[in-house]
Amino acid sequence: MFRLALFAVLALAACGPPAPNARPDAGTVSPAVEPARYVGRWAARPELCRDGAWRFEARRVATAGEVACDFDKVSPTASGYEIAARCTAEGASAPQRFTLTMTDPAAPEAMTAAGGPWSGATTLARCPS
Repeated sequence: MFRLALFAVLALAACGPPAPNARPDAGTVSPAVEPARYVGRWAARPELCRDGAWRFEARRVATAGEVACDFDKVSPTASGYEIAARCTAEGASAPQRFTLTMTDPAAPEAMTAAGGPWSGATTLARCPS
């Protein structure tokens, strides 16, 4: 009788929610994370795509000038992203905040970078791959 009761308790425990630190089954596939829409090469004018493009990665941007930023936090907004970063411009490193506003968030071909290490706002167009 004890074995039957123990078996019933173990069977019911197996039906409960997984433990917080439990690993998913090997067959479980995590949903794909969509890459940030700003990732890629962008330039202020088409002729700058070759040698003057800004190179955006998921957690970093480097301009053709002397600005490079490592992103600490990227927060999506209705029109783009707010970014907190550590930027180096002309040798000095400092915390910065800036926004990336997409002209058409669904399929962005243009965006505006404002704030941070750049004076004013800069409109950029996506460079061909």
